[in-house]
Amino acid sequence: MYEETRTKLTSAETKARENREKARRLDEIEAANKTDAEKAVERATAAEAQLVALRRTAVDAEIRAAASGWADPTDAPRYLDERDRYVSEDGEVDTAAIAADLAAVLVQRPHLARVDGPRRPAPDPSQGQRQGGPSGVAEQIREAEARGDWTTAISLKNQRLAEQARAAAPQTP
Repeated sequence: MYEETRTKLTSAETKARENREKARRLDEIEAANKTDAEKAVERATAAEAQLVALRRTAVDAEIRAAASGWADPTDAPRYLDERDRYVSEDGEVDTAAIAADLAAVLVQRPHLARVDGPRRPAPDPSQGQRQGGPSGVAEQIREAEARGDWTTAISLKNQRLAEQARAAAPQTP
């Protein structure tokens, strides 16, 4: 059964190669037999598709340029639909309409606007020394012993001894 399947697969691959070659030759023959009008239509269709792509690229570039008040100007083209309405009959891009529409989007979605000035993180009250908290290692040790937290008290005492030993050690250049 394996050999039979392998034989069928090999013959199918061979036939596919032959058909691919025949299809390529047929495409060449059809291309050679096309009239000048058919060739002109194909060129015109390709040029029209290229023009549409170039217009879209130009409008997107104008949108990004007009989005100077946005946090990320590359996001602006996503929010404007129907880009064809920004291109006039003579091919000019209407930057005033783009600016007005972008301003309307920022009114609806203010989180997209650029924030001027430095952005600083909000202070974290959990960091730094607290008003009523222990001021030094000795105070922390006393509080740990008062709570009966001997593990913390011993750990803090070991830290204090290590710091004292480092301070007493001779400095080597």
